[in-house]
Amino acid sequence: MTEDERQVLAALAAQEDHAFPDRRMPGEVAVSLGLPQRRALAVFRSLAARGFYEYDISLYSGRLTATGREAARGREEP
Repeated sequence: MTEDERQVLAALAAQEDHAFPDRRMPGEVAVSLGLPQRRALAVFRSLAARGFYEYDISLYSGRLTATGREAARGREEP
């Protein structure tokens, strides 16, 4: 797992899981960490491929899975 992926995973796991509009969108979180949009999309694709992240319509508006939250807590090897 890359440093960008670790940072995004940790930042998303630190947020409470609310429905929109009461939560910050994952894309906004990634960009606030300083990731360019293209890199953020690659990070979300990678996290989704590992089963850590899921989305319906947009990579930018998905959420961590239970497995992703466990990985962020360090209980699962990413």
